[in-house]
Formats: sequence, structure tokens, C-alpha cells
Amino acid sequence: MRNILFAALFFTVFCGCAGGGHKADSHHHAHPVVETTVYTSDFELFVQHDELIEGHTASVVAYITLLPSFKPYEGEAIDVSLRAGDNEFSTRVEAVNKGVYEFSIMPTAEADGCLLFYVAGQEIAVNVSVEGHRHTHEHEAHAHSDEEMSHARDNYISFGKELGWKIDFATALAQKSSFGWAVRVAAQVTSTPDNFTTLVAASAGKVCYSGNLVVGKAVQAGETLFLLESGNVAENDAVVKFTETESEFMVAKSEYERKSGLYADDIVSKREYEAAEAAYARAEAKYLSVKRSFAQGDVAVKSSMAGYLSDLLVSNGDYVQAGTPLAVIQRNGNMNISAELPVRYAAMLKNVANVNIELSDGKIYTMSETDARITVGTAANSCSMLPLTVTAKYVGDMVPGSIVTLHISSLSRDARCVSVPRTALVEEMGNYFVFVQHTPILFEKREVALGATDGAVVQILSGVEEGERVVVKGGVSLKLSQGVAALDPHAGHVH
Repeated sequence: MRNILFAALFFTVFCGCAGGGHKADSHHHAHPVVETTVYTSDFELFVQHDELIEGHTASVVAYITLLPSFKPYEGEAIDVSLRAGDNEFSTRVEAVNKGVYEFSIMPTAEADGCLLFYVAGQEIAVNVSVEGHRHTHEHEAHAHSDEEMSHARDNYISFGKELGWKIDFATALAQKSSFGWAVRVAAQVTSTPDNFTTLVAASAGKVCYSGNLVVGKAVQAGETLFLLESGNVAENDAVVKFTETESEFMVAKSEYERKSGLYADDIVSKREYEAAEAAYARAEAKYLSVKRSFAQGDVAVKSSMAGYLSDLLVSNGDYVQAGTPLAVIQRNGNMNISAELPVRYAAMLKNVANVNIELSDGKIYTMSETDARITVGTAANSCSMLPLTVTAKYVGDMVPGSIVTLHISSLSRDARCVSVPRTALVEEMGNYFVFVQHTPILFEKREVALGATDGAVVQILSGVEEGERVVVKGGVSLKLSQGVAALDPHAGHVH
């Protein structure tokens, strides 16, 4: 019944201009319109033409869409030729609008063949049939109740091709799903250990910010962030400690140089010489370490890597002891995304094939986009939950500390359900629909029953068949247009 309804609607409703926006002749046609759509890896070619009859002029309109952007082809001209029996036709056609090409053709002999379009070096063939001049087209009539026709009009939506070019629009084929089971779980994002560090106080003292320190501030490796003022604290005076360290270094250096001369003259033993050398090396290392952080009587605390200030742990003017954490420096890099799952998933998690990451704004990052690797704990925690960590490379919208959703799934040996991209779904009062494309200007709204999802695609239990083309971007625009101009009686005919 659906096919019969569609055939009736196709020939009785479409009698206007599908694209809109380009000039059209005002004459009427006595013959039906033939519509053909051809897809290549680079183009969608949608052709509307009058029925081809020997000795009669037929109007042709071609809409050329770039893939995968689904925007109009911007070439100024294309070549077209007819290859059907003894017919000879070839012409160069200029664009009337971006992606829109109009021309007329008058076949001279009855035959089957192809109308060939040459676009950007590619040949795209459209099958055609030229009827004899004695051919008369008989319209197949079907009787339908007003209720049936009204229901069909509610489900079918006309959407001009050029209108589709102006919005974020795309279609894709419904295919068999490749995942067997899927589970979703909330998870927290943190940086991997090699992408953050904690700065600590090298000695006791009063904290003095070096400049305007705020969370989120970008810092450079070696940049001084804090000064520890300890001159007013006798017990932990940094100046005294620096002086003592410097003095110990000078003594150790002098002793090493003295022992070196004596060892050369065989006055001291090798053991004494090596002991002096070791003491000098220790004193030098300690002195240089203190000297690097000592600036004008204060101890400088510098960032050990470039990044940003993710946390300030002390306030300006606080007194701290040596080893007190002062701040956390973080840089963009790999992320650890940690979650917990009930232990009943333990067996399933041994066969994980894919992990998709959904951010709070609904954006999905696939496993291949983030180079994700999954690690599952071997023992449950005290709450009978199994720890799970996904390590993924940094992406611009994934913020450490935020909560994301992990979609974890496995591959199935037997792909049983049709699947479509999740973006194809349109929700309406708790029910879900997709728009199935019959032609690039005619779409059918169908209710679907949903199965499992891996975040990126959704299994469809009923409502869509494998190989049908569905709208995956722009469904909301189709939904809005449904109430405004559902099945415009002036849409879909060539001029």
C-alpha cells in the first residue's frame, strides 16, 4: 500500500519547481516528469526531465551536490550528451544558479540508453528511455479515500533542493549494525600523571605571588611564580641557609683541591682523595640547587613545565614549611577517563571493541579520533564495582575535572539490526522518527523503534530497512517545514 500511495502522490502532487530560486518558463507539460538520482563518491546528481518522446522537446534540470558536504557544486558549466541508439545530442550547459543546470533535448529515435553528465572530469550516467512518437502515456489511477491521502500528506514532506543546500544537511544509507551489546556510564576526566605537576616550597617562608596569579593563567617553563620570604623568620632564614650552603661548598672545594695536590705527590691515599672528591660533589650539587632558587634574599619557586595554572593551593602572604604544595601546573595532553561498572559486566568487558566519548554538549568523539585505550580492573572495589579507565588523547572540548559519558560496545558476529547515525533521530512527544529519502526533494517521516546505541549510531528495531537513505543532518528543519508546507503542490516539477 505504501508504494501505491507514493506512486499516486508522485504523479499527482509534484507539478512545480523543486529547487526554487532559478527562473522557470511558464508553459505547461502534457507528459509526466521522470526523476533519477545517482550517487558517486564525490557527487549526488538529481535529474528531473520530461518523458523523452521521439520528436518532442523535453526540459531537463540537473542538481549537482558535492559530497560529503552536501553543498552545491560551483562549477560554471558541464557537458551533457545522449547515448541512446541513433540519437545524437551533445551540449555544454551553463549553471543558472550554483549547482543548478537547465537545458532542453529533442531525441530523434526510439531507444534505451544513457544521458551522460561530465562533471569535474567524472562521467555520471543516468539511464533513460526514449519512447516512439505514437506512444501515449496512460496514467495509472488508484482510488484512495480522503483519509488515506490526508495521512500520506502528513507523512511525506517536500523540501526544495536549493533550500537543503542552505542548511546543515546530509543523508546516509541505513546499514546493519556491527555491535552486539552496548553500555553507557558516566565518567570523570583527569590529566594523565605526565601532564600535571605540583609545585612545592623549597624552604620555609612567607608566600609572595610573583605577579597576578589566577587559576587558568598560562605559564612558561622556568617562570617564577612564587617568592618565599624568610628573612623575618630566624629559625628558617633562607639567607642564613644559603650562606651556610655556600660556605660548606667553598670548604669542600678547598679541601678537594688540597687533597688533589697531595694525592698527585703520593702524600695522601687514594681513599682520602676519593672521599674529598665525593664531599665536594655533594656540596656543589646542594649549593647550585639552593642558588638556582635563591633570588635577592628570597627563594624563588619556578614552574617546571609550560602549561596553565590549574589550582592555587596557598594564598598570598601565607607562611609555609618546606615541602608544602603551592600550586598545580597542568598542560594539555592525554586524558584518563575513569568510571565504575557493576561486576556483572566483567565478562562483557573482556570483549570490548569500541569506546565512544560523549561530552556534555552532546558532541561524540570516536575511539579512532581519540586513540582511546581501555583498561579494566581485575578486582571489584568495596562497592562491588569494577574500575575502568579509558586513556585518550586531548581534544579541545574535553576539560579535566568534567563529567562525560562513555559508550562501551562490543562487535557482533551476526549483525542483525539496521543502524543509523544518532543524529538521524528526531524526537516528538517521547516518540522517535527518522526522515527516509525517496528523492532528494521528497522525504517520508517514519516512526522507529530503537535498540542499543554506541553513542554514534543507534540500532533500529523497526521502521527502516537496510539500504534506505535517511536524513542524518537537517531533520529538525524538515520537521519544522512539515507544518508549514507539507507536500507543496508546486514542488518537484521541471520547467
